[in-house]
Amino acid sequence: MAYKTLIAFARSEKEMERVLATTQVIANEMDNPYIIGVYSSPAAIVYADPNGFIDPVMFEMNEKQHADIAQKLKTKFTAHMQNSRFEHEFRITNSPTGAAVDGVLQSALAADLLIAGQPDPEDAATRDETTDSLVFSCGRPVVIVPYNLSTESAKLERVALAFNAKKEASRAAFDAIPLLKAASSVDLIWIDAPLDESLADEDADTGDTQITDLSGSYIGQELEKALLRHDIKVSFKSVSSEGRSAQEALKTYIKENRIDLLVMGAYSHSRLRELVFGGVTRTILQDMTVPTLLSR
Repeated sequence: MAYKTLIAFARSEKEMERVLATTQVIANEMDNPYIIGVYSSPAAIVYADPNGFIDPVMFEMNEKQHADIAQKLKTKFTAHMQNSRFEHEFRITNSPTGAAVDGVLQSALAADLLIAGQPDPEDAATRDETTDSLVFSCGRPVVIVPYNLSTESAKLERVALAFNAKKEASRAAFDAIPLLKAASSVDLIWIDAPLDESLADEDADTGDTQITDLSGSYIGQELEKALLRHDIKVSFKSVSSEGRSAQEALKTYIKENRIDLLVMGAYSHSRLRELVFGGVTRTILQDMTVPTLLSR
């Protein structure tokens, strides 16, 4: 099992460098994947003058600006890929909205994995963008690359799989199997896992396993077994928050254990509003320290 189609999405030259570095590391572990570079031109946001008229020059300026950026990114992408062994292409799409990310969603529907950058507050091309639409709407796992990640530090040796027995976490774990197989170590982390003793008993008459309590240790062990069937050895670790928030405990674990990639489910408060992330997901997206695969 391997990713065969990868999308490298970037909005600036600086972001393209980081995204390509991570894409290259992932591609090196796959079986000859096809790599698609994408630049999406956002629609112009133009306001009418006091008389209700819109100056068409504004549309022309927006089109020229993004055509220039697209050409620069295409040149950088092509130069990088010519030094690799992978088949590739570069696409320029038009976003129907003022957000560039909305223009990559159609391409993402026909890919195994999308790699994109975290918005950089110092980069004018990305600082007003978000990654929310990518994670919520593309229907594929997304690897977000931190804006402060150096291109030399991109690697996949140590992976942390954040788990909490919810469907989003399970989805992320299985979406990440190709990356987990490539890692030298995989830690299955549960912050404050409910560790109860009596979990499953064998019926004396039928020999069937009767599950009486789906506690943290039992579910973690079951996921360990499932991943081991894919030849992925996982170490289950219950991490105490020690009074901190789950996101702070997770970030501390990543730093202290020199994790290279975080895998986690993307959680939302869908009853309130479609595009509202949960607290842990929101914090990780805003303050990530390592590339993070998100799935929902």
